[in-house]
Amino acid sequence: MSSTAPSQTGPGFLAFNSRAPRIWLTAPSVHAPERALVYWRDEGYDASYLPYDPNDHANYVRTLKTLHEQLKLGETYAVICYGTAATAVLKLAMKPMAKCSAIVAFYPSILPSPKFKFPSLLRVQVHVAGLSQVSPPSEMCDWKLYRYERCSLGFADPSAKAYSEVEANLANTRALTSVRSAMKKEVDLEPVVQAAWNAKYEDEVPERASMAVVRCTSQNSPHLTIMPTLEGGVGRRKLEEFYREFFVPSLVEDFEIRLVSRTIGVDRVVDEMVVSFTHSDEVDWILPGVAPTDKFVEIAMVSIVAVRGGKLVSEHMYWDQASVLVQVGLLDPKVVPKKWKNEGLKRLPVVGAEATRQLVEPRQERYNSLLREHGLLDGLEDAGNINGK
Repeated sequence: MSSTAPSQTGPGFLAFNSRAPRIWLTAPSVHAPERALVYWRDEGYDASYLPYDPNDHANYVRTLKTLHEQLKLGETYAVICYGTAATAVLKLAMKPMAKCSAIVAFYPSILPSPKFKFPSLLRVQVHVAGLSQVSPPSEMCDWKLYRYERCSLGFADPSAKAYSEVEANLANTRALTSVRSAMKKEVDLEPVVQAAWNAKYEDEVPERASMAVVRCTSQNSPHLTIMPTLEGGVGRRKLEEFYREFFVPSLVEDFEIRLVSRTIGVDRVVDEMVVSFTHSDEVDWILPGVAPTDKFVEIAMVSIVAVRGGKLVSEHMYWDQASVLVQVGLLDPKVVPKKWKNEGLKRLPVVGAEATRQLVEPRQERYNSLLREHGLLDGLEDAGNINGK
């Protein structure tokens, strides 16, 4: 087997030139949001909690005004705030807060005026719950606004009844993006992802490869989801088992993976790949239970890896399974159910390896063959010929 992904070198994860940047979390509760604190600490921040007591508002404001006194020359801090605490922080931030570079406010009870301009060196990001809050359209605001239409107050708090993991994760990614940018602290995720890539695709010893992959993963319920076949697992033990018993042994001799593009975000890496192999043995995670057909298969594949605190927390893999089935002979595009054939369908709207080839080398003549076969381009092509185009 072979791969053509780039090898990576460089400094370790979160190799900052200074001490961990400071973040304060604040909410109207005496109890600290432990999972939120852990999240920010895992991302390399010195996170502390400041409870907000509306009955002691004046003292709370005085404390906010002195947060900068704990910082060294050149350091800044950020505030992650919730509910009525977010309202208090945003009101205070209408005037410069010394050394505060970012404020992320979750469902404040009162929103700033859409056209209010916060101090130029301060990044402000506001997240509102669509089912509970009225807000202006985001494009009308001179500060960053995100609205979560399906959510109620508390959607970002794991201890709240209204907690929504999907939207909470999305909001955390947006918050992390804002804070990292404001503090000018860049993190290179590629070495982490590349280490897992090398373990999965380069080491032919299943036991060694599976353990190497697991060493790259978080201890907090990491998961792998292979969408087309629903293979994978949750937790380090199940992942080790899956890679050892099914994934690595399925990499047949001529298995090749070619990296087409890699997009690196604040906490995710998206790989666009071309996978090719001869189906000379069972490939459990792509064609589970399908006996070898000796067919050559080419797949355009996408992998989305989430990273937290220098460890992989999830990987989602996607590809067009219909294209794979066409290539191994399990699906014939020309075999159309009688009902649909009577209604004019000439062939199933699926393609084989040509889709993957088009990814690597796009050519106009390969496009729209299904449209042409069903007569949907009639007239358009004639018009193009008349105009000489």
